[in-house]
Amino acid sequence: MGTAVDNLCIGLEHDIDEQYQYQPGEIVRGRVEVTLTRPLTIRTISIGVYGQGVVAWEDRDLGSFQADEEYINASKNINLGTSHYDKGQHQFPFEYLLPNNLPSSFIGKYGSVTYVLKAVIQGERPGETSITSEPFLILRNSILPEPSNKTIGASIEKRLWSMCATGKLKFSVELNKVGALPGEDLFIRAEIANKSPLRVTAAQASLFMNSVYHARQRKIPYHQIVNKRRDEHELMSGDGRRWQNVRLTVPPYIPESGLEHCDIIEISYKFQFRVELSGGKEVKVELPILIGTHHMALDLPENAKVDSGRYNNEWSTQYFPGSSNEMGNGFERETERWEGGVPELRPVDSTMVNPLFQKQLPAHFERPKKISQDEMPEIIENTKL
Repeated sequence: MGTAVDNLCIGLEHDIDEQYQYQPGEIVRGRVEVTLTRPLTIRTISIGVYGQGVVAWEDRDLGSFQADEEYINASKNINLGTSHYDKGQHQFPFEYLLPNNLPSSFIGKYGSVTYVLKAVIQGERPGETSITSEPFLILRNSILPEPSNKTIGASIEKRLWSMCATGKLKFSVELNKVGALPGEDLFIRAEIANKSPLRVTAAQASLFMNSVYHARQRKIPYHQIVNKRRDEHELMSGDGRRWQNVRLTVPPYIPESGLEHCDIIEISYKFQFRVELSGGKEVKVELPILIGTHHMALDLPENAKVDSGRYNNEWSTQYFPGSSNEMGNGFERETERWEGGVPELRPVDSTMVNPLFQKQLPAHFERPKKISQDEMPEIIENTKL
């Protein structure tokens, strides 16, 4: 006889474009939905919520480095003991109050912060067990400090040689603000004066995300460009170039600076303006940038803030129906073994679709108000020295 469970899924109340997004301190409300092809006696229906940070990399000389952190590990039974259920669809509601000290979701080169809900149904007989999982996102509401709207800039002057000739390359660059939210525009002003014997081959403005991963008192950095503007106009000796109000957009959904409450991954950002020269040389300047986040989740009800215990007092970290073998995502409970393997309705190791580098914004996302080209025209042009 085939399995009686035709469909098992977790439905969450607030689904934004199929990306479940919450902020710490918010209540996750949902239901486990079960469709039976025939009557079935169910012993337990359990829901678990789990969050973890993981870091791993390989070093050719020193070997493997790994570290992990556990942010949530809670579960509860959501049925009323062993019961007989008829053919058809059944729903079992649940709610869980997320802790306030959760880091934002993140997937990077050598590590990640992920969150998942997992439901398990156990019947009376071996083989009558089904599992499903549903990943969700945590996005902290990180507010930028007041001075983040001030301008920031730098200038550089460097003497260069070529053959028997010498001269100076000068440039200055300015950003309209030191802090921004995902989806916002940074505006760049820059002046390049080439009085050197070398040829300027390109100028590039870039926004870098710097991530540092920690394990076993070691760390490994990773730097990636998340957006850039490039100008490949060549400048001979005596030529100049000017950028005015050139836009560099902060990508949507990048995590906030710092990745607060995660001790094994650090996130920071920098702006780089680089002038490239013939012969493979370059001159660059870098400025630190702060990134905040949008509050995109539902507000936490006031009564939940006062009496939060009533939401989680039935959740436990001691029990979650599973296998004596590793189930993944930290759920390794129960001594009873499943025979013939676990019938998966959704892969246990399913990973969330982290929209960190998605090119398109979802329909609900509201960018910060744009400044029109008429208000602030973008100009890249030659200048006379």
